[in-house]
Parts: sequence; structure tokens; C-alpha cells
Amino acid sequence: MHYVITGAGQIGSQLARDLLDAGHSVTVIRRGTPVEEGALLLQGDAGDRALLQRAVAGQEEAASAIFHCIHTTYDSVAWRRELPHREQAVMDVAADAGIPVIFPESVYAFGTRAQNLSEPLTTGSVAPASPLGEVRAELLAARRQHRARTISVVAADLVGPTADPRTSVFTLLLFGPALSSRMAWVLGDPDVERSVTTILDLTAAMVAAADDANVLAAEGDAVLTAPSTRPLSQRTMAADIAETVGVRPRPVRKTPWWVVRLAGFFSATMRELHGNRYLWDAPAVIHPGILESRYGHTPASWDNVLHGVAGVATVAD
Repeated sequence: MHYVITGAGQIGSQLARDLLDAGHSVTVIRRGTPVEEGALLLQGDAGDRALLQRAVAGQEEAASAIFHCIHTTYDSVAWRRELPHREQAVMDVAADAGIPVIFPESVYAFGTRAQNLSEPLTTGSVAPASPLGEVRAELLAARRQHRARTISVVAADLVGPTADPRTSVFTLLLFGPALSSRMAWVLGDPDVERSVTTILDLTAAMVAAADDANVLAAEGDAVLTAPSTRPLSQRTMAADIAETVGVRPRPVRKTPWWVVRLAGFFSATMRELHGNRYLWDAPAVIHPGILESRYGHTPASWDNVLHGVAGVATVAD
């Protein structure tokens, strides 16, 4: 089968590798280079309808689905400027071709409901509590209203081989310090439980959603949860990482929110993280959904996550 992926960041690059390893052909649309070996690159903007149509038409067979994985800087202003019109273009082309669009999605649109999120709560229950959440809610609404068949797969904070330490909070603030036996200054309460989602589990869930989109999104749109780890506190995670790599565990401290707020005057990322503090001071747990209960896509074990982190996490100096 042939698939189109827009974007080649931490999710898009893993998706391309998954699909190529399974024997499929892949076309990647992105502005830069390179892409995974074996994929066809169409360099350009994911909002370019002519380019999208060319990608969907394929060289030897037409695409069976589009995985829309582009992103932009961690800034609600940039999200509103860069994302909606590109999603519209992708959905328009997909609808004309009669194929589904699969989106990776965050928990932001669900506000405080993300503290204990199950699939029934993802259906029409957006209640954003931050500027980032408002943009995500608008995107979900546009997908629901569009004639294209769409599936959004909601993940927790991402970890994995292709995790970008610039955008993976756990990689930057928790895993890196723990691996090098340094004190970790984390966001929020270090003792509340949180789910994490491996990028491999997310991409596998997205492929499964594409393969059975007619059933999963029988009414035209669906919001599903990605298989995610059993919830653990950040303090427990840090101790487990230290034990896995054989270094002395160091203390885990909460970064004062006033420090994050002050940093937000100089950094859009810090400003948005401060706006999402409700997700860090309380539990943030994703419960199993249909992809796990009916399709058997179980998440990676915590031991596997630990060994993956030990092997690939970037450690800041």
C-alpha cells in the first residue's frame, strides 16, 4: 500500500520507518531534507493542494491514507497562524480522493479532563483551559465538521528514539538529568502520577487507525487514545532510570511556577508551559481505548521504555 506523510519530525520520521519496514511505499511532504531512506520526498508546503494531490496520486499506486504530522513552534500564536489552513488543505485533498486523514493529537483541547482522560471524554468534550488548548479545540472541531474521514489519536507526553529534546519535556527535564545522575528540576508536582506515550506506540496506533478507518470513524470522525504507559510519578521515573543505567539517583525538585512565568517573558515555550500548569500540578492519566481493548495494541512495558531511554535520550551538559 502507499501512504502520504506530511512532516518528518519526531512522529513523521518514525511513521515513515514503520511503514517502509512493513513493505509499504511512502511519500513524505516537507520543506526540508532529508527523509527516511526508501521514502520519496516531495519538498514543499503541506498546505499546497497541488503538491498534496501529486503525493496522493502516487507513482505506482494511489495513497490509502494521509498521516498529517506537521507542527510548528510551541506557541499558540504560531499554531493558529500555521496549522488550521494546512489541515484544511490536507482534508480537502483527502476527501476528494476518498481516503482518511490520521492526526496525532495532544491532550490540550480537553483541559482539566486530561487529568483523567478516557475515550468517552474525547468525543465532543473539548474544554480547553489554555491558549494552546483553544487552538487544539478549534482544530478538532474543524476535523469533525469536514467531509473528509478523520481520526485523531491522542497521546500523552512523548518519549522514544525519535523524541526531540527541544519539545519532549520528559527527555529534557527528567530523563537527561536522571541519566547523568544530576538533580532534576521538573514541572509541577513530582509525586502525582502521569502517563507517557512512546512514539512507537503512537505511530503503531495511527497505522492501525488508518487500516480500519471506515469502522473506527464510521460517522466520519473519531478521537481515540493511544496506548500509553501505566501512570507513574516523575520522582519514580527518575529513580527507575537511574537504577536502569546504574547511576546514583539524585533528588527531583519542582521548578517554582514563578520562575517559569518569568522565563515566559523571554520564551514563548516557557509562557505556554506556564499556561498549561494545570496539567503538571495534578495527575495526567490516559486510559486504554478501543485500539488497545479491541485491536490488541498494548503499550510498551515500562522496562522497555527505560531501556529505550537509556539507549537514545540526549543528555544535556
